[in-house]
Order: sequence, then structure tokens, then C-alpha cells
Amino acid sequence: MQLTERLEQEIVSKIKDSDTFKNAPTSRGLLQYLYEATKKGVHLKEAVIELEFFKDDQTGAKNNPRVRVNIYNLRKKLAAYYETEGNADGWQLKIDKGQYKVRFVKKQGPVGWVQKISWKRMLPYGLLFGALAALLVTRLPPKIPSLWKSFFESATSFNLVLGDHFGAMGKTITGGSGWTRDFEINSVDEFYGFLERKPELKEVLHPASYSYTTRMAALATQRLQQFFQDHDKVFSIRFSTRTTLPEIKEGNAIYAGPLKNENPFIGFFNDANPYFKLTSRTLTLSGHPSLNDTLWSMGDNLVDEEYAIVSKYPSLGHTEHFVFFSQHDIGVSATVEYFTDRDSLQKFESDYLKGKKYFTALFKVKGRHRVDTDLKLERVVGF
Repeated sequence: MQLTERLEQEIVSKIKDSDTFKNAPTSRGLLQYLYEATKKGVHLKEAVIELEFFKDDQTGAKNNPRVRVNIYNLRKKLAAYYETEGNADGWQLKIDKGQYKVRFVKKQGPVGWVQKISWKRMLPYGLLFGALAALLVTRLPPKIPSLWKSFFESATSFNLVLGDHFGAMGKTITGGSGWTRDFEINSVDEFYGFLERKPELKEVLHPASYSYTTRMAALATQRLQQFFQDHDKVFSIRFSTRTTLPEIKEGNAIYAGPLKNENPFIGFFNDANPYFKLTSRTLTLSGHPSLNDTLWSMGDNLVDEEYAIVSKYPSLGHTEHFVFFSQHDIGVSATVEYFTDRDSLQKFESDYLKGKKYFTALFKVKGRHRVDTDLKLERVVGF
């Protein structure tokens, strides 16, 4: 088959959608960028990639290994892909060592009966079959994953609650006036309780009129919105510091955000889980008939490696919660992507749930510069 630009893009897309690359968003994006830049004739070098792909013109290429590290990771993933699921591909995409340009190499194979077929005669029939198959596929509704079925089919209201952070206005550490965050203060009541203990601050501090979220909120919202849109389902977006308990109790809910903001979903999680107890800093497993009691620390200061908790459990009435907890960006972002990917969902359900409707899962998440994340499933307990 002759290598065309369309075929090249199909090769790139197939690699990006593979199991090898599905949990590596930076490698997928970098591969697409290098392919497009090669086609445009861009003189690729570290400084160019740093500026155009990572959008960073403040750090010189000589003292920042980010480009080299991510190119190295990309080459490793390409090698792993062609050793496994891409072993039978007719064309191989290569990025030579010391180079950043993308090239395609035709894989040589034995001549067989397939190559003797007159493809010119078969082409019209193949195109017709492909068009009919595409038409059939587009008319078929996507299959609803079992874990999300109650959310897609429920007639009750549905909210996505994003974990935000309460703040106060007053004097900052630099001596100016601005927004201040204290992780021990997560509500108006806690703020005024603090002022009762520190009356000298009553004239210089007051509750801020707004909160803030990190980029995990944007990434999780984008991924969930696309996933639910595929099933013609919509949801309302709320923020944890602006959401009351009655509002949470009124229907199904997803929480995506940190633990350290002492959000109300921690209490719901503890009430519903028979074996786990969660605080803003620890996760405890106890009383399980076959698993040893275990304590995990959730308060690690590392931002490129952390634990993430994902759990689906019953709430009040006939409602359910699907929660994504971590302390930093990478945990929530990576696990939301995992649980909105059809292949990951199918494997998780078949391998770990064994017919159970609810579960709690603990992941170890790593990601250099909070991107290109890798997930490792540490523990799953169904109930």
C-alpha cells in the first residue's frame, strides 16, 4: 500500500489510541505535534519543541531536560507498542535517536496469498462495505458502561461537584493585600472560629467572595463532559465550598477534587464504605475478611507522585456517588481519564468487580511535571 498523508495520520492516530499510549496524554500530544511539525518542515530542536509544544519560553533548553525526557519516554512507548499490539502493522513510525523528525518505514513481510489478490478489482467492493459499516456504526448508540449505568439511566438530577478552596482577603506574606489560603480553614464557620481564637485579626481579615480550583477541575470537567455527551447526558457543575448538604442529597453526584479542603464527600464516603475510613490525610482499610488492615498516608508533599482514591457507593435514598480524590492535579486527572475510557472500564469491571456494584480503588499515580501520568492500581475492594 502506498504511503499517503491520510495513511500517515491513520498510523499516528492508531498509535495514540492504543493501550500502550492510552494513559500517557503527554506522549500522545507530543507524537501528534512532531508528526505535524515534520510535515510542515519545521527545523525541530529542543528549544523549538520547548516553546511550541510545552508553551514555555522562560527556560532554556540547555538547563531543562524536559524535552529530552519526554522524547525518551515517547521512543520507549513506541518500542513497546511495536513489540506488542503493533507487531503486525505494515508501516512503522520511527523517531531516530538524536533526531526529532518522524519517519515511516514499511515493514517487510513474506509474500502470501493476500498480496496476490487484485486489490484494484476489490477496491470498489471494499469501499462500499466500509461505507455501509460506517453508516451502521454511526446509527448504533454507544454501549453504556456498567459502572456508569445508574448515572446515565437515572431520572434524578445529576451534579458534578468540583473541589475548590476557601480563602480569605487580607494582608499577604509579601505585605500587600490579596487572597490567602489556609488549609485548616475550609468554610465560613471555620473562618469565624479562627477569628475567635485570633481576635487581633478581625479588622484585617474577612472571607473572600470567591474560591479557586486547580487545573484538575478543568481537565476533569472536559473529560467527563465529553464522556457524558457521547451518551446524550448533561450535568450541572457546582463547587464544594458553595454546595450545601441538601443539594448533594437531592440526586446522584460526582466529586472530583482534593481531600485537603475537607469536602463533605469525605463523610458520605465513610458512611457508605464498609471497610474504608478516610480523612484529609489518611486512608484506612480494616475489618475485611481476607485483607490485612492497612494505613495509607494521603498527605505527601510530592507533586509528581501521589495516591488517588476512586469510589462508587450508595448515598441517601436511591442516589449514588462517584468520587475522585487526591491531593494534587495528577491523581484526579489521571483517574478521571481512566474511568471515562471504554477499554479501561471494561477491563476494570471484568478483572476486579466480579459482579459487585460498588467499589473503592486506590491508585499510585506518577507524572513528571504533573503530565504524562502513569497509573498503578494498588488495591480494589468491591462491595
